[in-house]
Amino acid sequence: MILRGLLVAASGFLFIFSPGLPIGLLARRTAGLNRDFIYWGIGLWAVAQFLSLLVQFLLRPLFQPDPALSAITTGPDDYALSFVGALITSFFVAGALFIKLYWSRRGVASERLYGDGMSLGFGVGLISQIFTGLSLVGAGFRLVFGDAATATLAAVAVSGYSNLLFNLLPLILFRPALLVISAATGVLVARSITERARFFWLAVLVQAVFVWALVAMQFALGGAAGGGQLGEAVNPFNALATIAYYLVAFVLGYRWVAAQFGKLPDSM
Repeated sequence: MILRGLLVAASGFLFIFSPGLPIGLLARRTAGLNRDFIYWGIGLWAVAQFLSLLVQFLLRPLFQPDPALSAITTGPDDYALSFVGALITSFFVAGALFIKLYWSRRGVASERLYGDGMSLGFGVGLISQIFTGLSLVGAGFRLVFGDAATATLAAVAVSGYSNLLFNLLPLILFRPALLVISAATGVLVARSITERARFFWLAVLVQAVFVWALVAMQFALGGAAGGGQLGEAVNPFNALATIAYYLVAFVLGYRWVAAQFGKLPDSM
């Protein structure tokens, strides 16, 4: 149980600090970071999440009037509802970034505005699901000291190491993938100010599709795909598919963001 606890705690620390990888890589290849805008991104994410949850709460009876239908199935309604929810959240996040960048645009060169948009995106990605990492650290240390009082901790205490790794690895990889997608969203919003408005809607779509595609993939595959409830039985094939998805999202997002600043190395 001690080794399992250390593994979970270490995964929690990796989850919390893994955003340093994309931030460090992109900061060296772009116009640099604006730390004030990272803090702004954190605050704007909180406001956008509140508005998104409020709107979804108000609209849910229109799309799903029967509470008995709220359980997850795998019907067409589930795909549609999950996509609508992702679109609403993405719209409010991109809208909040647009307002901040629009107010800050005067006297700022396009490349600098892209850097500010990327920094706002980093703030959004940094705060999103940060408490997941903290809960992993807490759960890991509780196991180290022999505390398996809850059902989740008891399940982890008897879980096989392979199942535990398949559960934790997708969760860790989610964070750097989210960071580069959030950075791409911020740059697209900046481009909607300096170029065409359609880049704003592209930013909304990119953020929404990133979240929804994984949900849709898990619906289609069926079974746990890793990165979910700690201690649950994970389908290895589904977990590997999730890992591949996050890796592809990270590479494509990183390449695109770096290319916007004209400093993408030939070797990438």
